[in-house]
Amino acid sequence: MFFNFIKRNSRKVRKENGVYFASLIISIVAFYVILSLGDQDVMVYLKTVESDAVEKLMLMIPMLYGLSLFFVYFLVYFANRYQLQRRNHEFGIYLMMGMKRSKLFAMIVGETLWNGLVALFIGIPISIFLTELISMATSRLIGMGIIGHEFRISWIGIGLTVLGFIMVQLGAVFILSLKMSRKEPVELLNEGKEKVQKLISPKWGVISFLLGAVLLCTAYILALLYLKNLDFKMFGLILIIGISGTFMLFRGLGSLIGAWIKSKSRYSQGLFIFTGRQLQENVLHQWNSLAISSLLILMAMVCFAYGISTTLNRGAASARTVDFTFKGSEEEITAVLTSDKLKPYVEDYYVMKIGHFRTKYREKPEKSTQHTFSWAGLKESISREEDSEEKDFLLRDLSYRDSPYLISLSSYNALLNSMNKSPIILRENEAAMYSYAEFSKSHDILRKVLQSNPTVKIGEKQYKLASELYTSNIVADRAITLSYALIVPDEVYNSFAYISKDSVLWNMTIDSEFIKEKGLMQAMNEVDKLLKNSGLHYESYLSSMGRQIFYMVAGSYTTLYLSLMFLIIANTVLGLKFLMQQRSTRSRYPTVSVLGGHGLKISVHQQEYKSGGISV
Repeated sequence: MFFNFIKRNSRKVRKENGVYFASLIISIVAFYVILSLGDQDVMVYLKTVESDAVEKLMLMIPMLYGLSLFFVYFLVYFANRYQLQRRNHEFGIYLMMGMKRSKLFAMIVGETLWNGLVALFIGIPISIFLTELISMATSRLIGMGIIGHEFRISWIGIGLTVLGFIMVQLGAVFILSLKMSRKEPVELLNEGKEKVQKLISPKWGVISFLLGAVLLCTAYILALLYLKNLDFKMFGLILIIGISGTFMLFRGLGSLIGAWIKSKSRYSQGLFIFTGRQLQENVLHQWNSLAISSLLILMAMVCFAYGISTTLNRGAASARTVDFTFKGSEEEITAVLTSDKLKPYVEDYYVMKIGHFRTKYREKPEKSTQHTFSWAGLKESISREEDSEEKDFLLRDLSYRDSPYLISLSSYNALLNSMNKSPIILRENEAAMYSYAEFSKSHDILRKVLQSNPTVKIGEKQYKLASELYTSNIVADRAITLSYALIVPDEVYNSFAYISKDSVLWNMTIDSEFIKEKGLMQAMNEVDKLLKNSGLHYESYLSSMGRQIFYMVAGSYTTLYLSLMFLIIANTVLGLKFLMQQRSTRSRYPTVSVLGGHGLKISVHQQEYKSGGISV
């Protein structure tokens, strides 16, 4: 019978506090999603190509789990405290009718545990379903295809979710139930008056409001100017100023509204005073809750924006140009790529010639010719642009590169042809500028300068630079990474480039039909397995893709998860706080109606007609 009583009360609590119960379910889903991360397809794949990085990421999961438990504990604690305070009168009656304190304690704990089990019963299946959707979506996104998806349930994730959630519930409700069961019946029966709200004078209210606004503006300006340098001392200063400004702003706002209502009270009519006082008491005098919730929402927005931007930026930087890049002699590489095992999978392969410009500063073989090079014409054009950080960075970078890399025109055109792009056509005494896509800090100003076709000196001649900047990666991953280089005709390359064994690389792309059939990831995996037994030294786009996916997962999964947790807590705190406040003051509306608040009565009847609200 006692168990049935607990179930009835639990059902009533869930019905009356749907916001809180929904927050519990979302927290359970978030717990499982982050705890099951290691069993998702994308992470299983990453363990094969970026095992060290994945292990470090997995070490962060317990930290996120512990931080989440900390947040959810306070969510459960404050939410249950609001609910128990609202039921003071009910608990007082139970004690007056002879219920033992130990039984009251057991009843409160039992209700909380039963609601927690119901939330787990609903949340765990939703978590598994949502995790599978995420896993299939990421498999599709990275090219593994739905065929590469395998259904997995993280039993460790389920166990830790249940254990952590129950521990949080028990810890919070134990403290609250102990406090509640020790109160005397008369104390519980007396629902009491509202706590006296401390007011500050209008003078101090204005000072608090203005000072808070100034501090907030200062924090935002400092963030815009200095946060991009990732100075932790400056970050701490901005955080302290911003938090202080938020609390002072909301503290002063309530006092200002109160003074304004007081000044208008002599000339106002109708329900102006009643409505103003309700606003002041229920909203503006709850400045602590408002300030905390606004900060939590701000943190949620920051985490969400960072997670999305990380995904988009990393996705843009990981454009595929080449599938495999080989080092070795032409005979060895040609023999492997044209063999019966690999030939069906190879769409194209070509040589990529890259060499340093020969200058007197580099050691050369005997009797080799040494030449001079100068960026003077390009640097002069850049100097005419408006002063900016990007301009200074570009000029400084070029000043250290008096021996740039040269790229053979035929090699780069072969790369463009494999990507179905138009080849570069250079006129006499003309060259093209190349820069790696991830060195994009100065690309905008460089593209602008190239429109005027500045010159560079190669040997004894001046060469005009083409108006387009080329950024397609020349290798599969990181065999060579060039911040700036020149694409020159083959005869110029042969005359001025220092050619060594490392200067000649070979690129290979996989058959496009095979990729359509298997998906990019699975197609590259199959070819990679065949190449491992070939004895060739090579790098694969798999490594680049794995690294980019890891950055996306580490940067977006974790920050989006934190944004969800902050948003849940802020929403629940606000919702429960003001729901409890409205319920505690609901008797005022009938009182005003009886005293002649005709406008209120009409308004309430209209709301009742539209949404089935209370009647007076």
